[in-house]
Amino acid sequence: MKVTTFQDDATANQESRHALREILASLDSRRNFKLEAGAGAGKTHSLIDTLRHILENRPEYLPREGQQVACVTYTNVARDEIVSRTDASPHVFAGTIHGFLCEIISSFQKTLSQEIGTLPGWKQLLTEEGSVDGCSVSYDLGFRRVRDGVAWLHHDDIPALATRLFERKKFRSLVADRFPIIFVDEYQDTPAGLAEAMIGNTASLPTGSTYGFFGDHWQQIYDRTCGKIDHLPVTAIDKRANWRSSPAVVSLLNHMRPELPQAPVPGRKTGSVVIYQTNSWTGPRGARSRKGQIPDLTLKETLRHVAEDARLRNQIPRGEPLKTLMLTHSSIASELGFGQVNEVFKYNDDYVRKQDDVMAFLLETLEPACELFHTKRFGLMLETLKRSRPRMRNRSDKTGWADLFHRIDEARDIGTVGDVLDIVLEQKYFSPSRAIHDRQRKWTEALSSLRAGEVLSEPRQIVEYGKLRDVPYHQIIALRDYVNEKTPFSTQHGVKGEEYPSVLAVFGGWTRYNFPKMLADFPRSQSLDDEDRKRFERSRNLFYVACSRAQENLVMLFTTELSEEALKTLEEWVGPSNIIAVDYSPDGTPRITV
Repeated sequence: MKVTTFQDDATANQESRHALREILASLDSRRNFKLEAGAGAGKTHSLIDTLRHILENRPEYLPREGQQVACVTYTNVARDEIVSRTDASPHVFAGTIHGFLCEIISSFQKTLSQEIGTLPGWKQLLTEEGSVDGCSVSYDLGFRRVRDGVAWLHHDDIPALATRLFERKKFRSLVADRFPIIFVDEYQDTPAGLAEAMIGNTASLPTGSTYGFFGDHWQQIYDRTCGKIDHLPVTAIDKRANWRSSPAVVSLLNHMRPELPQAPVPGRKTGSVVIYQTNSWTGPRGARSRKGQIPDLTLKETLRHVAEDARLRNQIPRGEPLKTLMLTHSSIASELGFGQVNEVFKYNDDYVRKQDDVMAFLLETLEPACELFHTKRFGLMLETLKRSRPRMRNRSDKTGWADLFHRIDEARDIGTVGDVLDIVLEQKYFSPSRAIHDRQRKWTEALSSLRAGEVLSEPRQIVEYGKLRDVPYHQIIALRDYVNEKTPFSTQHGVKGEEYPSVLAVFGGWTRYNFPKMLADFPRSQSLDDEDRKRFERSRNLFYVACSRAQENLVMLFTTELSEEALKTLEEWVGPSNIIAVDYSPDGTPRITV
C-alpha cells in the first residue's frame, strides 16, 4: 500500500484546524461528538486546543459562576499533563475517571446507600456486616468494607454507581449545572454502559452536559470497557495525520487499518519495519499460559541476538535505547531478575503499582531513603521518611543512623526481604506504618497457631507476606529500576499513549492473546462469529498499540510458531524481505544471517 504524505507542515496543520472547527461547531450547537484519531494523530493536541478556546471564550461556554469544563482521563499522568497545559485553570476540572465520578456522586449519600446492596460483591458482605442504613458512603483504597458507620466502596463500584445515577434525568441535569461540557479522553476505555448513561436516552435529544469523546476504538485493550460508541448520538470527526511515526511504520498501520488511512507529516525519516520469526525452533515449547512459546532461556538469548541484528540492519545508533515491549510482567520479571517477586503475588498491581502496603514501603520509602543517605542528601532523606517520624535528637543519633544503614545495606546485598524488614521493624530511628507492623504481627500469629505439618494457606495477604520475606532482596532493587522506568522494558499494556524512537515488540504466548491466529484471520475478520471476533479484536488491538509506539524503527519478534496464513499476512504488510527467520544450532543457540 502506497503511503500518502502531507505535502508540507501547513497542510498537516490545516487538518488539525479543520478538526478543531468541527469540534467547536458541535459544541456551539450542543451536539455530542467523537474525535476518532488513530495512533499518533494528535488527539491530545486537539483536546488541549479545544480547552484553550473554551477558556479564551469562557462566558460563551461557561456562562454561570462556578461552572467548569470537565476533562476525564484514565491516568494521573494524563491528568497532570492537562492541568499543566491549561495553566491549572480553576475553570477546568481535570481528573481520572474515578476522581471525576466520585466528585459528582459523593453528595448523593442516600441514593448511594440504597444502590449498594444491588451491586455485585456486596450481597455476601452485607450478610456478614448487616445493613448499611445510616452509614455514610466513601471511597479510599478500593476495598469493600463496612466499619465505624462508613461503607467503603470497591474500585469497580464507582462506575457502577455512577451509571445508575446517570440513568436519571434529574441527576444529568444537576451535573450539567456544574459541568456544561464534559470531555472524555481515551473514550474507548470508559466502563461499559457508562457512556450510554451519561448521554441519556439515545432515542431522544440528550439532557444535561454536552459530551466530547476523544479516542480510538482500536486502542481498547482493557476488559469491561465500551470500545466503539458508534451506536450513540455523536457526531464523528476523524484525523488522518500521523505526527509520530515514520512512513515505514505508517505503511504497516495502514495495511492493518485501511478504513482509517493515515499520512506521515513531512520531515520524517523513512524508518523501518523488520519482523523476526522463530518457526525453526524444534525444541519443547510452553504450555498453558505460555502456550507455544520458546523456553525462557532461549527467549533471552534470542532477544539479545535480535536486538543486535536489528541495530546493525536498521542502523540504530548504539546510544539510542531500543524500547522492548513484552506481553506480561512475568516475562519482564524473568528478564530483569525479579521473578520470585512476581511469583509471590496473585495480582501484578500489588507489586508493579505498589498497591500492597509492604511493597509500597520498600519501593517508595526505604529504597529512596537508602539512596539519599549514600549520596549524603540527609535533608531529603528525612523528608522521605517524614511519615515514618524519623528521630534526630542529638549527635549520637548520627552514629546510630550510620550504623543502621550499614546493617540495612548488608542485608540488601546478601540477605532476603525478611532480613531487611526485621532490621527496619526492630530499630528505633524511624517508625514504619502501622500496616507494616500489623502484617508482621498477623503473619507471626498465623504461624504460631499452625499445627505440626500444616502450611499457612490463608488469608492471601499474610501468605504472600511470608513468601515475600524469603525473596532475595536484590530482586526488590531490580524491581524498583523497572517500575521507575530505568530499564528499556515495559509491557505492551503499559505504554499506551507513549512513543519511542525505536521499538522491539515481543509477541509471545498467553492465554488471553493469540497473535498467530489473529494474523491468520485478518483477511476473513469480517466473517468471524461473535466469539471469534472478540478474541480477534482483543489480540489485534494490543498488537496495534504495540506497533504504533515506534517513531522511526519497529522490530517485531514472534516467539510462537507462525502458520503459513499468518506469515502471508505479514508478507503482504511489510514484504518478504523484511521477515527474517531465526535459526537455531543443535545446542539451541540462535543464529541470524545478516
